[in-house]
Amino acid sequence: MKPLALLAFLPVAFGAAAQQQPVLIPSRDVDIVYMMVQADARGARVVEERMRWAAGTGMLRVDPPTPGMWVVVDTRAKRMATVRDGERSVLEIDSTQAMPAPAPGAAFENSGTDTVAGTPCTEWQTRDATGTPTLVCITADGVLLRAIATGRVLVEALHLAYVPQDAAVFRIPEGYRRIDPPPGPRMR
Repeated sequence: MKPLALLAFLPVAFGAAAQQQPVLIPSRDVDIVYMMVQADARGARVVEERMRWAAGTGMLRVDPPTPGMWVVVDTRAKRMATVRDGERSVLEIDSTQAMPAPAPGAAFENSGTDTVAGTPCTEWQTRDATGTPTLVCITADGVLLRAIATGRVLVEALHLAYVPQDAAVFRIPEGYRRIDPPPGPRMR
């Protein structure tokens, strides 16, 4: 799984809404460290990715396993910024183009309960953005704790803390150079 791959699960969460479905957007501030398997030329390895959610502002910060890089997603303004501290640069794009759309007609079927990272969650059978059957475990207050597809764990919370998030964590540092997105076809 590539860095930031966890973001691929978010549109499914942001796009769904019905009575028999889980709460899909965290309703309170949370700081989560996830474990995921990343495959590359060297083979598969386990990496950690930290995500912080500010419920009051709809801001998400992702600290992938790539040193010196972090991402801020403003879910309300539908903007995403990739920040590279070493280059003192930021690339901002429309987040609706940056993330895949949910599977058309994605539905959730309650499959029971479990506990992940010491936190109870409900398991839901659904489909990811590519249409692959996926089992997700989501807390009652909308935090994704685990996703399993094709018999393997894609992402799993190692620990989480419900703590207030400082607005400064989501701010782009002053003086960083803005980079234009590369030209090419627009993603839908």
